[in-house]
Amino acid sequence: MTQKEKREADKIEQILLAKKNCHRASKVVNVANPEQGEWIFNWRGKKLSQNLMSCDYAHTAIRISNNEEIVIYDKDLGSWAVTEWKYEVNLEELWKCACDAFYSTSFSPEERAALYIRDYEKELNADLENMPENEKEHYITKYKEWVRTLFYKHSRIMSVMITGPARFPSRRNDKMNNYYDNAVNEFRTWREKALKAIARRIEDAKPEEQKNTEEWLSVKSEIDNIASTLKDIDTGINKYSYRPLFVSSLYGKLERIANNGKVDVIVKSTEYIKELNEKLPKPIFTNRHKFWKLAELANQSIVKQAERENQEDAEILFDGGRVIKNYSEDRLQIVFNTKPQPDVISSLKHNGFRWSPRFSAWQRQLTNNAYYAVTRVIPVTIEQLKAK
Repeated sequence: MTQKEKREADKIEQILLAKKNCHRASKVVNVANPEQGEWIFNWRGKKLSQNLMSCDYAHTAIRISNNEEIVIYDKDLGSWAVTEWKYEVNLEELWKCACDAFYSTSFSPEERAALYIRDYEKELNADLENMPENEKEHYITKYKEWVRTLFYKHSRIMSVMITGPARFPSRRNDKMNNYYDNAVNEFRTWREKALKAIARRIEDAKPEEQKNTEEWLSVKSEIDNIASTLKDIDTGINKYSYRPLFVSSLYGKLERIANNGKVDVIVKSTEYIKELNEKLPKPIFTNRHKFWKLAELANQSIVKQAERENQEDAEILFDGGRVIKNYSEDRLQIVFNTKPQPDVISSLKHNGFRWSPRFSAWQRQLTNNAYYAVTRVIPVTIEQLKAK
């Protein structure tokens, strides 16, 4: 095999720079002169025009061995092969779809496509950074499906600057814009819910000891922050903050933890605040403050939780569904026979109910306030709810 044939064979195996992938290239080599070694590639590293409104850019590359810098134009991208990527997960298969999305709205559809794909890839890789391996494949697939949908919907939008004003379908274009905006909002909602669901599964998978340790460290950090603020207030450094508000805020957080039966966290908080009280100009909580009874409250909460878990769930039927007093989950749930009307859903949300895919029910914490909230949404009475 001649030297030329060998270079051609190597070129086939290599991934060459192109408009669709150069934004994620980290290191490259010159195909014709590989002996020069690797170059650090900078996407759109040089602005070619001094006009602030111009989007005319070229790429740059810095030779690692001697810091020599050169300019690489789009027409020369194929002369370079990629040796290292900034990240591996990418949307390269959506390149044509992305270009099609901007043919009717941009004079430089490929530039717009590259910018959008780069931003989506950056977001996707950031989402994957701390995600468990078993969650990644499904998330990547759904994310790509959404991006493909967004590109398709954007392809139906036109710009009068591109297509010309003659017989421009303004009304139809407004509809297409609205469809695209709605799709973007749905995508953002999906992503937020998906990440929250994954975070919940990660949290649920942690050992109980780890959860308790992390919760205590979070509480300790908040105690330290408030203690520092109180010290500044008591010594006159901070003359603008109101001390009782910070004390009340800290107590409220610790009371909620006690009501959840977190005895270990409350005991540690009590001991830690005792230590801080000896060092501060004034104690965080005085000796007569109800804070010192939170450990007792936490123990009582554990007993109540055990009683609730052993209590049999109760159902109250109404025309169109049923209300469930789910004691084991500490939730008051509403299950409808069919999907409720939009005004009913709005009323449910307004009264603190949230949809639970796990139970296929609208639910909120099982409290007396929840009873009254139910009566404002569906035809049941307080007497019915409290009777069971």
